[in-house]
Amino acid sequence: QSSRRDPLGISGTMIADKYKIAHAVGEGGFSVVYLAEHTIWRQPVAIKCFKVLANAPEDQREGLLNGFIQEGKLMASLSSRSAAIVQARDVGTFTTPDGQWLPYMVLEWLEGKPLDIALYDENRAGLPSRSIHEVLALLDPAAAALDIAHSRGIAHRDIKPANFFVMGDPRGVDAYVKVLDFGIAKVMSDHAVVAMAQTGTEITAFTP
Repeated sequence: QSSRRDPLGISGTMIADKYKIAHAVGEGGFSVVYLAEHTIWRQPVAIKCFKVLANAPEDQREGLLNGFIQEGKLMASLSSRSAAIVQARDVGTFTTPDGQWLPYMVLEWLEGKPLDIALYDENRAGLPSRSIHEVLALLDPAAAALDIAHSRGIAHRDIKPANFFVMGDPRGVDAYVKVLDFGIAKVMSDHAVVAMAQTGTEITAFTP
């Protein structure tokens, strides 16, 4: 446990009096994801902490939080229509031990790996490329989920292999793909640039 990374210094702490933080499981350009336990339900959850917004000016925080609440509602609504969209279960803010103000989102805990990592591992292992039929079978749930969103006029805005999460053996018949970060690109682009403009921080959260 002591060797596990803890970029925000929050391992072992409680958030919102019900999420006990275990350790970091991933870190990207604008967020850190922690494994946590919902202490009431005794179930694992993922806590996504948006580090790029740390120490956002106080006069921007209410707008940022409102944006995350709306995007959380959007993800909850979409995931109720498709199991291929990761479920958002809660949103809020907390202050780290060193005084950073951070918005967070609570997501369902998924067992597996992002598609980009799965493909990298397969390439290193020398596995043959998938047939077009295997590719379509793997990505069909994600495509259907995107179709549902598009039918409501909603764009993901950051589709890439890293935002497709493969549950189970990527080569197995039971492999299932979920779409991550629905709505996050929108709230980040709409609010983060404004919030960070006063600090001169460059936003590099999205993929061309």
